[in-house]
Amino acid sequence: MSVEVAEELVEVTIHVKVPREYAEEFKRDVEARAWYLSHREELFKNLKKLKGILKTEKSWKELKEEYYEGLTR
Repeated sequence: MSVEVAEELVEVTIHVKVPREYAEEFKRDVEARAWYLSHREELFKNLKKLKGILKTEKSWKELKEEYYEGLTR
């Protein structure tokens, strides 16, 4: 599987203050969002391949939302 990157990736450092108990969760969420943004086109190509194959009562929009939510966990 080849990874296609549409744009040059740059490193970004963000300093924020969050309660200690949420620090790791916050970090994971930000990293998951960054990963999603850098692989978005590839992910949607794969989702489009699956469209119509899955037997479900859920709408395409609901499936995409669930897929994204799964990435942030």
